Amino acid sequence: MVPELSESADTIQPFQIDGLNLSGRFVRMGETVERVLSQHDYPDTVSHLLGELMVLAAALGAGLKFEGRLTAETRGDGPIRLLAVDFMSDGQMRGYASYDADRLASALENEASGNSPVPHYIGSGLLALTVDQGADAELYQGIVQLDGATLADCAHRYFQQSDQVDTALKLAVERRNGSWRAGAISVQRLAELDPGDQPVMPADREDAWRTGMALLGTATADELTDPDLSAHTLLYRLFHEQGVRVYDQREIVFGCSCSDDRALAVLRRIPATEMDDLVVDGVIEVICQFCNRCQTFTSEDLKAPAEDG
Repeated sequence: MVPELSESADTIQPFQIDGLNLSGRFVRMGETVERVLSQHDYPDTVSHLLGELMVLAAALGAGLKFEGRLTAETRGDGPIRLLAVDFMSDGQMRGYASYDADRLASALENEASGNSPVPHYIGSGLLALTVDQGADAELYQGIVQLDGATLADCAHRYFQQSDQVDTALKLAVERRNGSWRAGAISVQRLAELDPGDQPVMPADREDAWRTGMALLGTATADELTDPDLSAHTLLYRLFHEQGVRVYDQREIVFGCSCSDDRALAVLRRIPATEMDDLVVDGVIEVICQFCNRCQTFTSEDLKAPAEDG
């Protein structure tokens, strides 16, 4: 049995269901999602959708072999105009939302959306998944229309329309004892076994997939977000009859890449005629949309550093 991190930690638990030839990740967040959602004091509807995008990004990003950043982003014409999440390959995460408060209040008054938060609050638009491995690697981006009722539905459509392996997801975000918690389980069909291998899955591959989906469907939002229910216990509860194995956990932490150098580089590209409008009492303030950190600069700071020699 692979040891678990403490249940206070935000973790990604990889696993494999041998009897169904499926692999997966179980993501659970407490402190990370609470910090992102509480530091901006978002309305609950915005917090719920941004929390779902966070665990979605972590579940998908943890299944990729890359060094860099996975960005999950929605852009729509509804009251919630933008949701953006960055998942770094080292487990750091951050998130941000932009919304129209008046339109959101109006949408909340008309709660005819039922279980269709995406069309009701985000509207028509796009879900984009972007993998950035730095300047020396090609940028990869996959885009799908926001034509599902939920973010999980939209992600399923992305995988159906791409060349990716079959993937299924279950997401949950809840407020427990006054703090936000989020959880997700993703499962993927493993590649076909070579003829010389001994299969450990049922003969009918489609039956195996349907069985996996049925078992995944029994996981409840309460189970996905309950800090008192360990990852090992939940995975055993769901999949033990098919032979579930767990691997080393990975930790998730909040992390933001904003810095004074990055902010200065952006400000120095702004024309001087426009820069004057940004100066208040002799200083320019730059507030990071992700972490809410305020950076203050003077006109002397904006001068480009002299080149050596």
